Amino acid sequence: MSRSKSSSVVTPASRKRVRGFCRSIFKPRDRLTPSEWCSRLVLPPAQNESEPGPVRWETRPYLRQPLDSLEEPGITDVIFVAPTRSGKTFLLRMGMSCSIAKDPAPALFVDSTMDKGRGFIRKEFKPLVEYNRILRDQKPLNRHYFADGMMLFPGAALTVFGANSDAQVSGETVKRIFGNEVDKWRGSTDQEASILDQTRHRTESFEDERIHYYSSTPTLESGLIWQEFLKGDQRKWFVPCPCCGHMQDLVWPQVDWAWHPETRNEDGSWDMEKVRELVRYRCRNSDCKGEPWTQEQLWAAVRDPRSDWIATAVGRFGHRSYHINGLYGPLKVNTMAALASDFIYARKTAFFTDRQDFWNGRMGMPWVDDVNSLSASKFADFEGDYLRGTLPESVGKADLIIVGFDVQTYGLPFLVLGFTWDGHCYTIDHGLAATFSDLDEVQGDYAHLGKLSYVIGDINFEDRAAETREAIYLRRERGWMAAEGFEVMREPVKFERANAFIGGRHQKRGARFPKLMISLYMFKIELEKRLAGEIRKWSTYGLSLVASDSEVKEQAEYYAQLLDERRVPRKRKLMGKPPFEFKSRNGNNHFWDCYVYALGLFYFLSRSKSAKKKGKRSTATVEQK
Repeated sequence: MSRSKSSSVVTPASRKRVRGFCRSIFKPRDRLTPSEWCSRLVLPPAQNESEPGPVRWETRPYLRQPLDSLEEPGITDVIFVAPTRSGKTFLLRMGMSCSIAKDPAPALFVDSTMDKGRGFIRKEFKPLVEYNRILRDQKPLNRHYFADGMMLFPGAALTVFGANSDAQVSGETVKRIFGNEVDKWRGSTDQEASILDQTRHRTESFEDERIHYYSSTPTLESGLIWQEFLKGDQRKWFVPCPCCGHMQDLVWPQVDWAWHPETRNEDGSWDMEKVRELVRYRCRNSDCKGEPWTQEQLWAAVRDPRSDWIATAVGRFGHRSYHINGLYGPLKVNTMAALASDFIYARKTAFFTDRQDFWNGRMGMPWVDDVNSLSASKFADFEGDYLRGTLPESVGKADLIIVGFDVQTYGLPFLVLGFTWDGHCYTIDHGLAATFSDLDEVQGDYAHLGKLSYVIGDINFEDRAAETREAIYLRRERGWMAAEGFEVMREPVKFERANAFIGGRHQKRGARFPKLMISLYMFKIELEKRLAGEIRKWSTYGLSLVASDSEVKEQAEYYAQLLDERRVPRKRKLMGKPPFEFKSRNGNNHFWDCYVYALGLFYFLSRSKSAKKKGKRSTATVEQK
């Protein structure tokens, strides 16, 4: 039986197609950097972006290298320190996208709390996955594997943890770690290492291939993210001067609005419209003969092709750290005009927290929280040209007269302070009242020195708690208020109406009095900075040339009580507690406590006043009847 042979004819065209197919298989592909990959294949949803559209690096060229460092050989740690609204979470989303679709690998996303982390995934990362096909194709079919706490992509499981739990960050083995807002993570304690150090152990199985990416807005110099930044090579974005070409990083001291005389009013205050119009940036090269930069010139310098990241220190091997401040951003809130306005406002307010918020949130710089050294000899510099029981003639009437008192078994130490709305405080009088009726008279004696008068004191002295509550309740319509202190609170102050009588028939009548819960650590730091002169918002009376020995001794006692509490390093590191604590040397700190209560009340009242100015209803206001 003969078998027929099929004839096959190979044409030149088919031969060419086969060769082309083989070449396409074995041809080395162009390896894209993470920034190039994101530009070509990722389109962020418009609702989550300040600059909608495809990923562009033209307005923020400084974001390229921190993202590309995720795949650079030899780099194990990338630290990115920046202010708010500067691209930190954008880089996190782009880095996590690369970890899913470009170079799949198991990863761990850590936020300050589990709820924060899940919120980030639900509001920002899930929409990104659904919006882009290259990520959506990797999405697991089972919806339970695409949850807020865990996403099981092929070969790239993404787990979400909170940095407030040691148990959560233990046990997982991953190749990459993405950390958000590191300065809000728990630091080290006597029992446990910091959460940041614990997360690094999760990647040890991958040795040289592992990567840790941490980003955050800094808080204090001792904070986790700034300490990590100092361990790296401390890279900064250097830009050329439009006039002389000198390469330099942008710093706040070079922002100048005082160069033009029109920026000041006749009374010496700043004309904010002129400040915003005439603010300029001065080149750091002292030999530069050009004019100061305008905002357009500054933005052009940031985007100049010559601009680049330059390392300013020798860091640990494999640790690369980046820092930018608010001057680099392309948004309206990053203009020199907006930053100058916020800076002047922060300087005008009475509290250091407003200044810290400017340096942290607007400039991306850590707050220098030095422990100030205090001494009675320094207090002489703050003695004004007025006598005890009065106010300076230049002040006339204070906006607020606040009497702070501390409850003791032997009496009621009190401190009378006059406040103006710009935050300045004047010591008027101090002493010891035998009863609450005597304290009533003290309020009446000095009420004429101010437009409003208040009294605030502690209610936690157990031996006289019931008596104190009743006294405040009976005088609540005359501006009396209770104070309850906590070492650390989420908010500086919190107002509530408390039960005047615990148990008994009076409680049934709903008898309540105003109570202010105060974050003591914050206001003690505020007082420390005032007494040290760092915030020049405190004045005290001076003694006359014919002052008696008793008057000299009373002033010395007043100064001694202000010096009794000192801030010292905390011996035991505790979760949720600051690294320092205030300690009393001999328990004679009553005037110090009175001052802290008065500062807490002034903070509350000044914020209520600001809310009324804007036409908003304050959620908690104290009526002066």
